[in-house]
Amino acid sequence: QKHIRVRKQWYQRRVLFFFFFVVLFGLVSSELLRLLDGHNSGGDGGPPSKRCIRTCSGNTGSGTTTWTASTGAHIGAYTDIDMTGCSFIKVPNVVSNLNGKSYMWYSQGHTACYSLTTTSCRVFTYAHRDYETVELAEKQGWYISWIAVGEADCHN
Repeated sequence: QKHIRVRKQWYQRRVLFFFFFVVLFGLVSSELLRLLDGHNSGGDGGPPSKRCIRTCSGNTGSGTTTWTASTGAHIGAYTDIDMTGCSFIKVPNVVSNLNGKSYMWYSQGHTACYSLTTTSCRVFTYAHRDYETVELAEKQGWYISWIAVGEADCHN
């Protein structure tokens, strides 16, 4: 009985994941089709603009990232991601990851982008235990790798 119940729960999770994936893919696909179909006039009644979905990636610099101690609502340290070269015209979706020599597992928060715009976002991290986040980040050469996907001007 226990084996059947566990198998049933596993199956239900797979169905739920599949449903979520289909809905998400449908939303992304419909936006991409809208772009490819030319239904994206500039609002001035003129011809449609040339827009596309762009994937852009980068990092804040291995061993050269500037970490700043944060105060107020966010404790720990932060660094900024620069996406100016991506030419996004709408706020993109961004995924970030903390890299470095070691101790990345001591930290939390580094996968969230705050103050996200078409050109930048801010990533906070906080080191657990008795470590000062900025000191640990600099000593271990922490940096942020990121991938952004969003609507862009195809001419750039």
